[in-house]
Amino acid sequence: MTAPFKMESPIGSRMVIAGREVDYYCGTSYFCLHGHPEVIEAACAATRQYGMGPGTLAHMQVYADLQERLRQWFGTEEVVYMISGYTSPMVLLQGLREDFDLVFIDAATHYSTRDAIPTLGKPVHEFRHGDANDLAAQLALHVGVGQRPAVLTDGVFPSSGRLAPLNDLRQAMAPYDGALLCIDDSHGVGVLGETGRGSLQHAGLEGEGNFLAGTMSKAFGALGGVVPGDATLAEKITRNAMIMRGASPAPPGLAAAAAASLRILQTTDRRSRLSRNVSRMRSGLRGLGFEVADTPVPIVTIKGVTDLELLRDRLAERDIIVRVQQPGGYSDASDVPSMRLAVFSEHSPDQIDRLLRSMAELL
Repeated sequence: MTAPFKMESPIGSRMVIAGREVDYYCGTSYFCLHGHPEVIEAACAATRQYGMGPGTLAHMQVYADLQERLRQWFGTEEVVYMISGYTSPMVLLQGLREDFDLVFIDAATHYSTRDAIPTLGKPVHEFRHGDANDLAAQLALHVGVGQRPAVLTDGVFPSSGRLAPLNDLRQAMAPYDGALLCIDDSHGVGVLGETGRGSLQHAGLEGEGNFLAGTMSKAFGALGGVVPGDATLAEKITRNAMIMRGASPAPPGLAAAAAASLRILQTTDRRSRLSRNVSRMRSGLRGLGFEVADTPVPIVTIKGVTDLELLRDRLAERDIIVRVQQPGGYSDASDVPSMRLAVFSEHSPDQIDRLLRSMAELL
């Protein structure tokens, strides 16, 4: 069984692909909310009530309900919600465009941020992936007197699962008054931090000068982009981000689905189950001899030790589906083939043990 798969059920820890029920370790549905019955019913009910398209002049309560859930989740005065997570870095950066003079970007930052940069009209400099020392060198080389840099990075890198060294980056930025740290946290929100607010919360860096853009399409099981912040940031986005004027919001059904997903996460133990499963997977892989970092990220990558494509195919014969990322195949892909394992809250301990046991037998 090789990609692209013919998927015949919602994404989940156990799902149907090409007529076969399989254990699934791909993608980004970390809490398996994309197929949750309450999420689907919320989307259907709102669609029946409001239709497919959003209103432009008329108020729809479904968006207000989602805003309230988002403000509760992120603990902020406002959360700007938009059509797509891919556009959220652009919305954030355009909103802040008057607050910085030049841009410094991690070399492996996601395409969504890179596509935003040409709209800013600012000088751009790249620093080595995850290297705060190189950031410090680039800042010293390029920041002029009185200039305010904006440093851009992913919070969690999507192929490797690597955490950006946010505290080290902030330390490198310390000599520069008004320096901004802006992260695409699409794989961090919902998952990282004590209450799931993402990579900034995990790093203890929530506060002035540190901003995130995120998505509802991964951990939250719906669709749409989010930028949490205060009323001042929301006003800047309204004034400066053209996509908020020119693009329609997400359909009402998707806003309702997002609100339902947030409610489920707030009232169940899915986040603690995910944490336990990530620890179980990472510990088990280290027991097999793989070098695996001890982090709470539900993206676990192994590389460079065996024929990963053969291992993937033999696991598929046992109805276990994993993904092998080719070199250069994604924004932060390594220079050698790597196996990316996505851990879900709904994987049972037996499923994870079965994957580890199968890998041990096939290596």
